[in-house]
Formats: sequence, structure tokens, C-alpha cells
Amino acid sequence: MNRALLALSSVAALLLAGPVQARRLPLDPLNRVHLGAALTGNTSFGLMGGLDSRLTRVLSMDVGGFFSPIPLPDDIVPDSQDGRDFVFLRHGVYVAPGFRIPHRQGDGLQWDIVGRPGFAALFSSDVQPDNQTTPNERFTTVASPAFLTAGELLLRKDSVGVRLGARGYVFRQFSGFENADITLIRPQYTAEVMYQW
Repeated sequence: MNRALLALSSVAALLLAGPVQARRLPLDPLNRVHLGAALTGNTSFGLMGGLDSRLTRVLSMDVGGFFSPIPLPDDIVPDSQDGRDFVFLRHGVYVAPGFRIPHRQGDGLQWDIVGRPGFAALFSSDVQPDNQTTPNERFTTVASPAFLTAGELLLRKDSVGVRLGARGYVFRQFSGFENADITLIRPQYTAEVMYQW
């Protein structure tokens, strides 16, 4: 009798049960707006900002830019025979996916380490003296596409935090001094505040 009751209850459970789906709850949206200072190539000090948005637990997308409002000094023209020394990175916009190192977060101060490859559109100044054609045009500005790599440390308490980063831009541009295209690598160091929601 027990076996018949068990078999009948099993059949009833199979017939009355609904479909079962195994899935994870979706992630809450997570956006971080960031704004701060950037030192580009040891000479151009300026502002940097953007929006970083989470796509998965590990992957995010950062879109932003930097701007150097302080003009280059008159005495910046180097005494050099290398065309790379005449090019100074000034402004840019970028798109860079980020890969977060997964780890457990405790209560209180939270941290993340993020690596970013990406692309950028850069604006640089060529300070070679032959490029100064008119008194109002001191330096020639050149736009170039670039690759970038970056590393960032994010420290956050609740919804406010700081973001410290180092990145490198690799790009090619024409050098009037060398009369040829040259490949340039320019570093950038950033310190920003961020707000997360």
C-alpha cells in the first residue's frame, strides 16, 4: 500500500508541476561617473572625466575624455634631433572596456582593480619651430587615432570613491621635423573622484 501511495503521489507531482527554469537574477544596473585631474606626458596638466557602466560582473565599459586648458609655454620647444620630442599630447576622447579582477567584497571600504584596453581619438601639438606659420598659430594641432591600455585602482565607501589610474596611448602621426610618420607612446596619470548609482 505504501508503494502504491508513493507511486500515485509521484505521478500526481509530475502531472501538476509547472515548468522549472534555473536562472540567476539579473544584475542591478551600476554606473559610475568620474571627474578629476590628468597629467599627460609630464607636460600637459588638465581635466578628465567620463561614465563607466557595468555590463557583467567582470566587464564594464568606460567612455570619457581629457582636456588640457593650460597652454603650452613658449619655451617648451626642445633642443633635440628626435621628432618625437616635439609632439605633446593635449586632448582626447576614448572608449575602453574594463576587465575587473573578481574578488569578495567585505563591508566598509571596497576596492576594485580594473585593466582596460581600448581606442581613442587624440589631439596633439607639434611644437617644431617650422610649423609656426602665423603669430596666432603657435603650434600645429594634429588629430590621430590611438590604442590605449590602462590600469585602475578604485576605492569606494558606499556610493562615493576615488579612482587612480595609469594609461598609455600608442599612436602614429606625421612629423615635419623628420618628414615621415612616427610612432609615439605617451603616458597619462589620473586621479579622479567618482559617484556610483
